[in-house]
Amino acid sequence: MSVAGHRASGFTLIEVMIAIALGLVLSIGIVSLFSTTSQTNKLQNGLARLQENGRFAATSMEQDLRMVGAQFVNNFSGQALPNTLVPVVRARTPTVLAPNLNWRDPSPAAGDAPLARMHSIDAAGYPSATDATATYLLSPRYFIQGYSCDAPGSCTPSGLPSELPPEGTDKDERLPGSDVLTIRYQRGSGWPATALGACASGALVRLSPATGDDPFDFEAGDLAIITDGVNSNILPVATATSAALTVGTVLPGTSAQCVNPGNRDQRVFNFSKDFVTVTYFVKLVEDPNPDARPNSPTSAKRVVPVLVRRENGADINLSELVQGVDELKFVFGVQNPDGSTSFMSAQEIETSVAPCIPAPDGMTTEPGCLWRSVRSIEAHLLMNTVDELFGLEDSAREYHFMGQTYATTNATDLPSTLKAGSMLRREFVAFASTRNHNF
Repeated sequence: MSVAGHRASGFTLIEVMIAIALGLVLSIGIVSLFSTTSQTNKLQNGLARLQENGRFAATSMEQDLRMVGAQFVNNFSGQALPNTLVPVVRARTPTVLAPNLNWRDPSPAAGDAPLARMHSIDAAGYPSATDATATYLLSPRYFIQGYSCDAPGSCTPSGLPSELPPEGTDKDERLPGSDVLTIRYQRGSGWPATALGACASGALVRLSPATGDDPFDFEAGDLAIITDGVNSNILPVATATSAALTVGTVLPGTSAQCVNPGNRDQRVFNFSKDFVTVTYFVKLVEDPNPDARPNSPTSAKRVVPVLVRRENGADINLSELVQGVDELKFVFGVQNPDGSTSFMSAQEIETSVAPCIPAPDGMTTEPGCLWRSVRSIEAHLLMNTVDELFGLEDSAREYHFMGQTYATTNATDLPSTLKAGSMLRREFVAFASTRNHNF
């Protein structure tokens, strides 16, 4: 009996080749889809980070900018008659009765190097490193000072605050080509003052703290500013308790009074601790990613520009707000005597010969008085995605800043001399009307 032969079964060579081809096509499609999805995801994350950083930076700066020169119920812009531009009440400014203000790094005196400390104002109206010998008015022009840095190694005016890092393109250096701004303002609730004596050495400033007021923070050697919206006086403090301050040795030659007439809300603030000095600038930090492509002409590793807020010149009060700030520029709205507004850079303010609005009563010499006329501030920030997004088209790398359009490639030098790389860029603007010109 014979066994019937069975026909061999399986895939032919053609079938195997077709299967392999289909598998390859499917694999290529999956890899392509994954690559496209990954690239799209990185692009969306980069754009989201750019938007988030830009909005946070603008919002944070606006909170400070609108407070320029702020004092308790006091306005240094003056008041005008209805339908006229003629001041009825001139601009008001504090009277200084303390020999030493002990302020850090004001704008420099004409032709001088920056001062490590500002003790007083000299007879010509410039900052002085020596103690005052007579009372004087503290011009509001020293509540704001901008610096235009339009090119590496060049800032106007000269004499940047000495606590700033040196300019350069390595880590921990200040970004070339970005502006710097220093502002001053009063913050905090202060403490109600009653039964005050005259502004005299040894006089008592009696305090009556109320619920909701800030914690008492005076100590001997501090300066106090006593203000009621009409008179504002800066006094030295010899001794301090939560019930009373004893006035230290005051300067001669004052007619200012600290007596509470009973019909005004008079308060005392700590001028040394609560009248703050805030400086904005951009510095560079090292990218923690060791594989990041270098972008600096002086550093072997990639550096990232960071917006910095420094308070009272101290590193302990230094805040790195956001990363990815390629440029920082300030534009100031300056009030003209006829009531109109001119928009200027810090350099234009410094070199302008335009007249200033009327000075505070009693002030005859006031260099740089246009700074007192600043009624609005615009901070223009050019933000990037922080990390590079490879594969961007040329059109995606194009950006607009300060009214101009720029096209970049990987090798394009930005104004800071850092390489543009492969990133998206957008302009954000923080705008604030200063408190003392716009209630």
